[in-house]
Amino acid sequence: MKIAAAMVLAAGRGERMRPLSSVLPKPALPLVDEPVIASALRLAATTGTRRVVVNTWHLARAMERALTEVELDAEIVVSREEELMDTAGGIALARDRDLLGDRGPVLIINGDGLLSLDLGPLFERMAQTDDMVSLALIPHLDPLRWSRVILNPTQMVGCIKKPGAPETGEDPFLYPGVMLVSRQALNGLTARPGAVGECLWGPALAEGRLGGVVVSGHWREVGVPRDYLEAVLGRLNGRGAVHPSAHVDPSASIGAAFIGRNARVEARAVVGEAVVAEGATVGREARVVRSVLLGHVSVETGGSVVDGFRAAHPRT
Repeated sequence: MKIAAAMVLAAGRGERMRPLSSVLPKPALPLVDEPVIASALRLAATTGTRRVVVNTWHLARAMERALTEVELDAEIVVSREEELMDTAGGIALARDRDLLGDRGPVLIINGDGLLSLDLGPLFERMAQTDDMVSLALIPHLDPLRWSRVILNPTQMVGCIKKPGAPETGEDPFLYPGVMLVSRQALNGLTARPGAVGECLWGPALAEGRLGGVVVSGHWREVGVPRDYLEAVLGRLNGRGAVHPSAHVDPSASIGAAFIGRNARVEARAVVGEAVVAEGATVGREARVVRSVLLGHVSVETGGSVVDGFRAAHPRT
């Protein structure tokens, strides 16, 4: 099955990522050499689609700048929203702008996860069933943290439960933010603010046409500041990395840390297991450990930040 377009959702405020999302949208946060959204874009491109649409709203210019940092074998087209349309509304707006083609299903991916999935079973299911929406699912990683998708014996979604301990005999699955939306379901959307759960999944579930299929691969949420820091440290793998625009004094000690765009680390400062980026400054003889400093923030001379997340939008 071929698709005319894929769409990666990247317009939201990222409330759970505050204060970091006051400086950059969650999908635009830097993972050393690329933004968070890069893996979702690459996953979309593996389908062979020639166009990947990305919606933007919150700090739209910063989000769009981050997209230019991703090399992709497909065209990236931006659908900027004048008001936040939420997930389903953003999809409908992109449709009305003729960005999603006029036939076949559309692949929708959340832009705030790190994922590498085999989507073959998802496409096979959409081709062989009457699903309005088909969800990619993985074995559940933590039912107490994320919602639980329950499948019936025919692989239709029976219900979606809030986070909590599975009931006796329950086999919960996790939705990693990837779905195929049929043209019928896509055309049924109204271009007004609304969420996927209410506007897409609800109608499909009511008709018994919300399908699910288990796929293999890797998924990791980047939902809160601690998730983000752990994702960066995983990429660093024990080394330090410095962006070309950053300034690090030769006497500073940089451990497993990312010193990002326009950051400054002054003389004899110590930075380890941390991110300092988007103009943040670590003063002389200061210490930053297991922390993220983003934007117009600084640590005073001799100061210390441990297990902290500080961010402020850069002055213009």
